[in-house]
This record gives sequence, structure tokens and C-alpha cells, in this order.
Amino acid sequence: MKLKEFKKKMRKKIFSTAEAHVVAFSDNPKLVNLQMHQWEKSGDVIRLKRGLYMFSDTQFDSASLEIAKRLCEPCYFSLEYILSLDGIIPEMVFSYTLVTTKKTCRFKTEAGDFIFHKIKREAFTGFDQVYLKAVPEKALVDYFYLNSSKLKMDPKFWEESRFNGSGLNFKKVFFYAKLFKSKRLVILLTDFQNYAKTH
Repeated sequence: MKLKEFKKKMRKKIFSTAEAHVVAFSDNPKLVNLQMHQWEKSGDVIRLKRGLYMFSDTQFDSASLEIAKRLCEPCYFSLEYILSLDGIIPEMVFSYTLVTTKKTCRFKTEAGDFIFHKIKREAFTGFDQVYLKAVPEKALVDYFYLNSSKLKMDPKFWEESRFNGSGLNFKKVFFYAKLFKSKRLVILLTDFQNYAKTH
């Protein structure tokens, strides 16, 4: 089957080999891997992970949500990626950082690096259900929880880390923090809140 015909039948930018088989190769399953390999070699498709592909003419930024969902579901964007977007940290972030209830994993793809961090199911909330983006308060709590061993209760540390807490709703912050049932997390966030009030 020619690529143009396949794309027309597939009707989606990201697809699995199983979906390709249903759409175009129902008579001979062995053709799927062979054809995907040939199209990958010619640069017509990109392999995101084993058995998952994307057409190479796909706009990566607009497809990041669908890519993330297909790589590891359930998930939502959080941590450094959201903290950077919302101006809570000044650094530019060049990877997509997400949380999931599944195991921690990382996928290096031509569409970008997708890094998934595991959190407990009880704390898997605080994000937009359509775009799967954490609210800034939840992104901060997720970050503090997953990096608690690296954070210090010291004004000098908060100053050097350059976290911007001025626009945060700390009632929301502590609501989400309680879901993790971690005393150290609450103590760290309280110390950061005290710092944010005076800076």
C-alpha cells in the first residue's frame, strides 16, 4: 500500500501497528512490521516506542498531548514543564515532564523527551481533564514531593532556587499536599510559603 493511501485510511497522526493492521493489512499481519520499517527508514513515519508510530509531517507541539497519552496512560503534564510555563521557575524546559500512576519511565523521541514520574493514585488529581495540564499549585506539590530529598528549609536555598510563589494559592497547595500524606512535604511547603510571603 502506498503511503498516501495509508494516511487517508488511517485518519490519525499517531497509530499502533495493531491499528495499522486493522486499517490496511488485515490479510497479512507480517506486512505491518515490514512496511513500518520501510517507512521509518525513508523518514515518512517516526517510531515513538515499540509498536507506536507517528507520521513525520505531524506538528510536534500540537501533537504532544496525544503522544503523551499514547506513550503512557493515565498521565498529565506537571513538574518542571508546567512550572516553567506558569512562570514559577525561570528556566526554559526542553522536555515534557508528566506524572502517572504507572511506573516511572522516559521516552526519547524525535518529537521530544517525555518523562513520566510515578505518584500514588490518591494524589492523581489537580489537572485539566481536556488538555491534561496540572494547575500550577498541583505542579508545585508534585515537584516538591518527588524532589523532597533535594529541597532545603532555608531562605538562602529558596532564593538560589528562584521559585516564584507570588501568584500561588496556598490553600490549594496544601489541599493537594495532604493527598500525599507526607509530613516532610507539608513542612517544606510551609517553609516555602513563609519565604514567598516576604519576597
